[in-house]
Amino acid sequence: MNTPIPLLVAVVFLVACNTEKPAADATATPQPSATAQSAAPRDVSTATLVAIDEDIQPYADAVDAAREAYEAEASDAAKAALVKAYVDFGDYMQYDSSVSPRQGKYHRALLEYRHALDLEPGNANVLGEIAQIEEIYRGMGRPIPGGE
Repeated sequence: MNTPIPLLVAVVFLVACNTEKPAADATATPQPSATAQSAAPRDVSTATLVAIDEDIQPYADAVDAAREAYEAEASDAAKAALVKAYVDFGDYMQYDSSVSPRQGKYHRALLEYRHALDLEPGNANVLGEIAQIEEIYRGMGRPIPGGE
């Protein structure tokens, strides 16, 4: 009667110590690693984001109109209006949009702020917003998107 218990303990021990991975199911679809998922390009185009949050469209339209005005007449006033349009779009994305971070909320805000910074390199407000978003990415353990 005592023989089955040590035998059972030995079997459990051998099963628990088995380090060999089970054979992969041939029908299973391989899943990308977390690194591959984070490195995948994200679609932060206006059309994609507007499909998620239609309130983005007026901000995109304001940027387009301000850009056209600036291209037609590169005055200080037109430049200031374009910077404001970029900042307003970035602020909406960062603070008010229903787009989730995974869908590109901060990525698109960062792009808009960088456009504003290209026109006005010393803008302290824009530099602060960029720093804040970069800190959010660091806090999430994700790479900071480049300047697409």
